[in-house]
Amino acid sequence: MLNKRECRRFADPCLKMKKGSGLLHAGQIDYIIRTAVKIIGHHKTLVLYAYSRTQAAQGSFQPCYTVFQSREDFITLAQKENGGTAWRTAAFDNLGYSWDFQDKCAFYSAADETRLCKYFKSSPGSGFKPLLKAQAGIQERRRQERQRIREQEIVRRMECVPALPRGLKSWIHKSVMPAYFFYDYKRGGKDVPGVCSACGHEIRLSNVKMGDKAVCPHCMHELVMKPRSRRGYCMTDRDTCQVIQNTGSGGLVIRIIKARYTYMGDTPQIQIYENARQFVRQDESGKVCLECYYYQRNSGNLTNWKKGERCGYGLWQYSFEADTCGHVFDKNLPAALKNTLWQYCPIADFYNHDREPIQALPFLAAYLEHPRLEHLVKTGFYHIVSDMVYRHTSDCLDETQDRTHRILRIAAEDTEFLRKLDANVDMLKAFQGYAGLKDRQRLFLWQLKHKVKQNIPPILKHMTVHKFIRYIESQYAFLRLRKTPHGPLRYKEMQDLVTEYRDYLDMCRRMGYDMKNSFVQYPKDLQKSHDKTARRYEQKKDTLTKRDFAAVYQQLSGRLDFEKDGLKIVYPDTPDDIVAEGNALHHCVGSYVERVAEEECIILFLRRCADECKPFYTIEVRGQKAVQVRGTGNCSMTPEVEAFITAWEQRVLSARLPAVAA
Repeated sequence: MLNKRECRRFADPCLKMKKGSGLLHAGQIDYIIRTAVKIIGHHKTLVLYAYSRTQAAQGSFQPCYTVFQSREDFITLAQKENGGTAWRTAAFDNLGYSWDFQDKCAFYSAADETRLCKYFKSSPGSGFKPLLKAQAGIQERRRQERQRIREQEIVRRMECVPALPRGLKSWIHKSVMPAYFFYDYKRGGKDVPGVCSACGHEIRLSNVKMGDKAVCPHCMHELVMKPRSRRGYCMTDRDTCQVIQNTGSGGLVIRIIKARYTYMGDTPQIQIYENARQFVRQDESGKVCLECYYYQRNSGNLTNWKKGERCGYGLWQYSFEADTCGHVFDKNLPAALKNTLWQYCPIADFYNHDREPIQALPFLAAYLEHPRLEHLVKTGFYHIVSDMVYRHTSDCLDETQDRTHRILRIAAEDTEFLRKLDANVDMLKAFQGYAGLKDRQRLFLWQLKHKVKQNIPPILKHMTVHKFIRYIESQYAFLRLRKTPHGPLRYKEMQDLVTEYRDYLDMCRRMGYDMKNSFVQYPKDLQKSHDKTARRYEQKKDTLTKRDFAAVYQQLSGRLDFEKDGLKIVYPDTPDDIVAEGNALHHCVGSYVERVAEEECIILFLRRCADECKPFYTIEVRGQKAVQVRGTGNCSMTPEVEAFITAWEQRVLSARLPAVAA
């Protein structure tokens, strides 16, 4: 190990170079190398001084890099731009900012090259090759040492992992991997001879048809019928399994087991191996800690286990080796979870509900975070639990409660209804919106049947569930075939009609119609009534806007007048004037009409006195200030306009208009 303090004594030997040296003017090189052999820390050390050629040509002879090379180690002292120094462990060829650093260097003299070759006992004229070879060997030893330290930590982590439980291979064979009845095709399928892939016995079955299922009379294994001609030369089945074990100290390990069954004959070639481990525990602060490792064959010296998750080999591309979702081995779970935080974890019940592959790690982590997860599994709300663990947050639940209906925030009589529906979180949230509503269960079933997901609650403010369903179904019966003027169907789904019904009722309410009148609530033709009401609503809305617009400028009449240096303030007479102003000047002031009518702002025009009819600049006023003054194409103010606006604000806005729209 080189002593940095001792090395600094030899960082700059204060060497000079002859000004007439042609090397100082060789544009194809960037650095000039000089060498020396020094005794540093009782060890003979080769020192390389790398000088910048351009700086040396100007008379500056301070090394940019000083490389200290011993038999077992090397280090470089680099000069920084601010005058300081920094130690670097990079190899000589990686010191510069380009990949060809070596090619940009040249020895100052033949003696410098000879000194380097003699130090490494290599043939003269070898250049930098002995140095690069020695540093490559040292870097490899460094890498191996780092790898050894990492692997020692992994080995210590794996010491707590027990042996795989007995019966695992038998469980995979019987409960996970499919088995086949292989036979030669025979017309009629009566009394067909074949082989059971599970036990290897020759059996005979009747009514054989590809893809059908039967039971082997010898091993009682469920078989899938498959003719040998459809098996091909090689057929492979593969699946993932998970084994949960206790590691002591309150932690668990999930071991990912891969199983491959390869069929080149009637019986499979079986390959079962472990390729990942996931550790889960809870620290003293209550935080869930997760550690992942994966197995990579022939990759290490002490162990082939690597820390981290296996690469998936590409986005949106399935990788069987990286997949950690699989079947859960439940034979050892009571003993494995005993005396841990997961002693009552219902992962076995959750998995055995439909025996579909799951990810055990998120489930075990969620069990510690959600105190009512066990309760929901035992009461049969598997889909809600699945959403809690893998997809959604539990903001729709009250996990401070003990009773099922209070946890779900529903009425007690609705608990069994949602359980039979196998409701998920989205369904629960939708049903919670019907709290206290009569016939809510009937409405929810109708909603699921017709795939209606929104706009129902606002409609039910005006009618009962029974009347809503009866009316909307009667309308859909004849409106579902009605087309738009462009050809496509107007109501492709029930949701389209419900949405339009909600819009119709909203417009009626805003126009002041009697919302208790059945003639208003249930028009004979919803589509025609909707379109007619929409036209009336737009006309009324336009009338109200014009009225409010005129009222705003009537209050301002004469109060904002100002004229100076050939410019003057002009008021718009109608909303159309503002729209025309925006079109003429190519900016968006036309969209401000409603803001003016609602007194959010005031729009004024700036005109030249010589041509008052020609748009020049547009002004937006808020409070006592002109917040926007825009010309053609949203251009900013000219000095002339800016001077006018400044004077107008001081003399008019602040004096005559103490409270314009804020």
